[in-house]
Amino acid sequence: MAQDNLNRDQATARIRAAVTQDLLSGRISLLLGWQKGLFWWRSRPLFARSQQDLERLVWDSFCAVNLSRYLPEELSIEERVGILVKGCDARAFHRLLQDRMLDRERVLLYGLPCPGMLDYRLLAEAGVKEAEQMLEEGEELVIQTGGGEERRPRTDFLLEKCRLCPHPDPVVYDQLLLPPGEPWMDPASRFQDLEARERPTPAERYAYWSGELQRCLSCYACRQVCPACSCRECFAEQQEPRWLGKGAGLNENMLFHIIRVYHGAGRCIECGECQRACPVGIPLLELSRRLAKDIEELYGPYEAGMDPEAPPPLLTYRPEDPAAFPEK
Repeated sequence: MAQDNLNRDQATARIRAAVTQDLLSGRISLLLGWQKGLFWWRSRPLFARSQQDLERLVWDSFCAVNLSRYLPEELSIEERVGILVKGCDARAFHRLLQDRMLDRERVLLYGLPCPGMLDYRLLAEAGVKEAEQMLEEGEELVIQTGGGEERRPRTDFLLEKCRLCPHPDPVVYDQLLLPPGEPWMDPASRFQDLEARERPTPAERYAYWSGELQRCLSCYACRQVCPACSCRECFAEQQEPRWLGKGAGLNENMLFHIIRVYHGAGRCIECGECQRACPVGIPLLELSRRLAKDIEELYGPYEAGMDPEAPPPLLTYRPEDPAAFPEK
């Protein structure tokens, strides 16, 4: 599914041409896309309101940010917003629709099949420090090092959330701007990696997660990027009742992350933005996916964000649902 550098430039030009017409004609008043950040390995959100803004638009292997998270705020200002959506952005859009955070008629979705985004930390470990040291050729990365040229499979450098993604193509769009790709993962096997990493005893699970969560800085970056965190006021900042103190100890960290992940139970689209945004690398995606796995085992197959008309399992009652207590 990967595109080489030349094709990626052509794809960017095609995307820019399509959205320019809609923006200049007034069909949309804002386009949410991506532009290059301060570093070559970082593409950040672009809020384009003019043709000059659109000249900064990019579509490359670092457009990982889920843009749907910005829609509720922007729709409070703009009349109609256009947005570029990958598979995870589209599922996040459905999630926000279910939460009644959006008006579908005020959003224009431009679909982009996702080739999988690269993880700079993995590139850095391989010795890539400058953009000129890396070229994309189909399914391979060509890495230039002091010792010569090395070819590696592109999949070796994908973000974990992309390696685990069963739906790289957008599940909803108004206009598909690039040809659809082929999924690289069978949705039926989406929890196989968790089974391989199972920790059988409560003591082992506690030791693992306490070791991970004690590193939390309480920066709440995971909450800020999450499409399922759509509360007007977060419990972490409520004064009455007061749920959390101001410290960043293990107990406070555990309470925050347990409540956060349960709040997203059955609603999490597994986009992995929480983990990508975490400055200390806590495996937050694993925590959310383990809860999704439990829900599927209890209530049957369900993938959040696929169908806005399908209610999440924990917001639905059926008489045959399992109960954790004796029923008479």
